[in-house]
Amino acid sequence: MARKKSSDSEAVSMDSLMDALTNVVAVLIVILILLQVDVTNAVQKLLDDLKPATPEQITASQQQKNQILQQIQKQKELLKAPEPKPQELGRIEADLSLLEDSIKKHNAGLMEISKLKQQVDAQKKTETEERKKTEVLLAEISRMKGLLDQTPIPKMPEATVVKIPNSRDIPETADVFYCYIVGDQAHFVDPYEAKNLVMAEFKSNERNLLRELRKIPKKADVKVFDQEKTVQFFSQRNLKIRNQSISVPYNKPWTRLSYRISFDPKKGDASLADIEQPRGRFHKICDRVRSSPRNVLIFKVNPNGFATYIKAREIADSMNLACGWEIDGNTYYQATLDFEVNRLEQPAPPKPGAVPSKPAPKRKLD
Repeated sequence: MARKKSSDSEAVSMDSLMDALTNVVAVLIVILILLQVDVTNAVQKLLDDLKPATPEQITASQQQKNQILQQIQKQKELLKAPEPKPQELGRIEADLSLLEDSIKKHNAGLMEISKLKQQVDAQKKTETEERKKTEVLLAEISRMKGLLDQTPIPKMPEATVVKIPNSRDIPETADVFYCYIVGDQAHFVDPYEAKNLVMAEFKSNERNLLRELRKIPKKADVKVFDQEKTVQFFSQRNLKIRNQSISVPYNKPWTRLSYRISFDPKKGDASLADIEQPRGRFHKICDRVRSSPRNVLIFKVNPNGFATYIKAREIADSMNLACGWEIDGNTYYQATLDFEVNRLEQPAPPKPGAVPSKPAPKRKLD
């Protein structure tokens, strides 16, 4: 009974195993069928999506196939070719070396061409900028030319002729007065009155301005005054003659000071309108000069004052004054004082090869 029971259990076990295997096989068959259906559908879809090739595409494909077959044939022929000899390898290497040198030179040439191209581009840019500037200048020239064409031509004033008669020397004993002509104004300058005014002020403070006494054998001591103190002293004085100011400026490299008579060029002692009056202020100036036969009047004429000078000279000549004239553009008269002062700095040395200055021409009467 026991053995029989064992056989039944084994039979049951084998049946279960067979059922399981059958089920697995059935599932696999179903999966294969489904996969076959999916593959068939995919292939059919792929075939449906493919566009039919045109005759031109077929011809191109055949040509491409023929080219590939030719390349394969060439490669086979090269494989069958004998190996190159050492001499041939050497020649090939030499050719390769020459080819490399040629490539390097070619690259260098390309670099030079690139640089030249950059230079050409820069030059073109500069040329464009210069052309623009030139066009602006030409436009401005054209505009100014148009304005010039519209501007009326000014009429030149009639020339003023100044005749110079035969000149003669000024006597050494003469007292020289000056008349500066600037524009339409005449400025009478009396250097003697101005110098006397300066020296009077100087004498009043001489003791405080003294710097040293210089001993000279067998001669009188020389007084040397302090230049700094002297100039500062006169800068605090308001010295005037009529509308003319008197000053004593520095003369640092030298031992002599000068007095300067300055005037306002627009405010003279007599204007051209006054000079034309029969008994104007300029006539009184001429009367003062001719009060002594030793007196001489020198006209200092600014280039802008010739018309005024001609009228003033006409009056002076009519009153028989000893006169002369010269060109002078200054607005002051300056002359040296008699006392000595100390130097404040050394004079500059003469330049090498400099031509010595010529003395000023001697003043003449005419």
